[in-house]
Amino acid sequence: MFYKGVFDVSLWCTIAAFVNAQQPCPSDVFVKPAEVLACEQRAQNEPVNQTLAAEACLRTYFVNRVTANPLLPEDFAMLGEFAAKKFGKNPPASGYRIRRDIRVLTVTERQKLFRAFNVLYKTGVLQRFARLSGQQVLRKHRGASFFPWHRVLLAAVEEKLREIDPEVSLAYWDYTADYYLPLPSDSVIWSPCFVGNGDGIVREGPFRFMYGGFNTLISRDIAPNGTCPPRLINKDDVDELMRYCYYANITTGNTKTYYTQPHNLEILQNGVHMWVGGDMSNTPAALYDPVFFLHHVFIDYIWEQFRTRQSSLSCRVDVERDYREPGDYAVDNFPGHAPWEEMHGFEYLQNRDGLWRNWTTAFYGYEPAPKCPDCGNSENLYCDREIDPRRPEGVCVTKTKFFCVDQPPMDVERDKPFQEQLGGGAIVTLGTREEGLPGDGRTRFMSQEEGLAILREQVGHMTASTPSVTLNAKEPDAPGNLKPTLTLNLHEELYVISSSDSQRALGKYEAIVRALFTTTIVILASLI
Repeated sequence: MFYKGVFDVSLWCTIAAFVNAQQPCPSDVFVKPAEVLACEQRAQNEPVNQTLAAEACLRTYFVNRVTANPLLPEDFAMLGEFAAKKFGKNPPASGYRIRRDIRVLTVTERQKLFRAFNVLYKTGVLQRFARLSGQQVLRKHRGASFFPWHRVLLAAVEEKLREIDPEVSLAYWDYTADYYLPLPSDSVIWSPCFVGNGDGIVREGPFRFMYGGFNTLISRDIAPNGTCPPRLINKDDVDELMRYCYYANITTGNTKTYYTQPHNLEILQNGVHMWVGGDMSNTPAALYDPVFFLHHVFIDYIWEQFRTRQSSLSCRVDVERDYREPGDYAVDNFPGHAPWEEMHGFEYLQNRDGLWRNWTTAFYGYEPAPKCPDCGNSENLYCDREIDPRRPEGVCVTKTKFFCVDQPPMDVERDKPFQEQLGGGAIVTLGTREEGLPGDGRTRFMSQEEGLAILREQVGHMTASTPSVTLNAKEPDAPGNLKPTLTLNLHEELYVISSSDSQRALGKYEAIVRALFTTTIVILASLI
C-alpha cells in the first residue's frame, strides 16, 4: 500500500505538472522574441558582461519598434454615432459656437475648456479620436484632403467637448503673437496657466501627466536645437498666403518638392508640429497632446481667412467647388485625396463636403485674431508699435510665461504617481514625421540677446544697437566745450523686457534706472 500510495501521488503530481505546463503564460510575463534570444546566444562565448549584453539585445530590439494604436470597437461605435446623426449634413445638436484666441478667454472660460478636455481624456474619448488620426496617415496628409478632413475632425471633437460643457468651444493659438518675442519659447502659452511646460514630460498645467500615443507620458521639446531648427508661422507667412486665390496654390499636390513651397499651408503647419516637438512631432501620436487642437484650430482659421479672400471681388472663386486638378491630388497620387473619396472615419462624407460653407455658418465661427490697440482686451497680450517697423499700426505680442499668476485649480489625480517616468530617456519615432520649412534659427537654448538679434534682422532692424544713457556733468575748470561724460550701457535686457513683458515690467526697470541716475549724480557731486 505504501508503494502504491507513493505511485498514486507521483502520478497525480505528474498529471498536475503536465496540465500546468499547458496553461498560457500570465499576461504580465514578457516572452523574449526569437531575435533577442539569438542576439544573446551570439554573445555567450564573447568576453563581455553577459547581463549587460542581454540588456543591449533588448535595447537594440526595441529601437523604433513602436506600433500605432489600432482602432478599437468603441472607436467605430463612436464614429457610427456621428454617421447616424449625419453630422455635418445636419446642424450640431449643441448649437453654433465662436472660437477665439486662447489668451482672450477669461480665466473661467479657459478653465472650463481645460476641464472638458480632462473629462474627454479620463473617459477615453480623446484617445478614440487620436487613434483615428493615427491610422491611414497618408490618406489625410500630404494631399488635398488635409484641410477638409481636419475641419470635420475638429468639429466632431468640439461637439464631444460641448456634450460635457455646452458653454465651451475650441480655441486657437495665434503663434504670430509669439513670433515677436526674442525667444518664442518664453510665451505664456508654455506656462501652467495654459498648456504647461514645453521641455520634456508635461508635468505642469491642466494636461500634466497625460498618457499619449507612445503609451507613455506626453512630452514636448519646444524650439529644439538642430542644424535646421523649425519655426512658428508668422504674419509674413499669412500675408504671403493671402496673395493667392486658388485652393491648389496653398495645398499639397503630386510633387516631390512639396515641402519647399513657402505658400503651402500644410507645410507651414508641419513646421509648428516640429517646433513643439515630442509627441506633436510624430503624426500618429500628435493628437494625444491637447496642444494639437489649439494649433489646428488656428490653421483652420487661416484657411477660412483664405476662403474669405477667395469669395471676394479680388478672386471670385466658388469655395465649395474649388479643388486640385485630377492627377494632382496628393504626393505620389496616394489614394484618399480625390474630392469624391470618402473621409476616413466619416465615410458618410466625401472630401469635398469639408468645403461646404455651412461649417462656418451653421457650426462655428471665428472671432478675429486680436489686433492693436486693445489686443482683445487680453491680460496676456499687449500692443507693441515699435517691434516691427513694417507694421506701424502695431502688433499684438504675447506676454511671457513669467506672467502666469492664475494657474487653474484643477483636480488632476495624475500628480504624485508620476513624478518620474520609469525607463525614460529613449527617443522613438511612431510612423510619419512631417517636415516643415527651415526656421529662423531661434531655439529655447539661446539667450534673449541672441534671439532678439535674429528677430530684428527678420523684421527689418538691420542693426542691433545697444540702448545707452549718457549723463553729462560740467567740470568747473574745463573749457565750455569739454565735458566729462559718464555713459551707462543698459544693454539689451531693458529692451527685451519692454518688448515682451508689458508696461508693468518696464516701469520697474525705469525705476531702477532712475535710482541708478540718482546714485550716480550723488557720487559725481561729491567728487566735484
